[in-house]
Amino acid sequence: MLTELKREQAQFIALLARVARIQRDKFLGNVAESDLNDVEPGRGEHNPTADIAFAPLEPGSEQMKSLSSAIDELTPTARAELYALMRIGKGHMGAGDWAEGFSDAARLGESTIAATLLEDPDLHDHLMKGLYETGTDQ
Repeated sequence: MLTELKREQAQFIALLARVARIQRDKFLGNVAESDLNDVEPGRGEHNPTADIAFAPLEPGSEQMKSLSSAIDELTPTARAELYALMRIGKGHMGAGDWAEGFSDAARLGESTIAATLLEDPDLHDHLMKGLYETGTDQ
């Protein structure tokens, strides 16, 4: 499945995303989700702060610069593979739909892929689940 993206690269980017998420949540004051949302939807996004992505962090913050730099250093093919892993981890497609996710990434273009990855506050979880679902987590 993964041709250019190495498992270790995906895990490193996931780790950077986790650190950025921790900093973001700290900045927001670790508000409990129950304080932000009255009714939890049966389907779809369950995190009411997901809509604000990493917006509370400055684009020039160390966490965002590190995450952005790690994504930018990937080859276009590896970045497309990372995007497909994220989509699988989100549940937008199954591991068997790898080619579809890869072709979706090709249609989006480089800047859109990078922006989509950087706007996902749960990128760590989505990448780790994508690695698991594709069997590349070992």
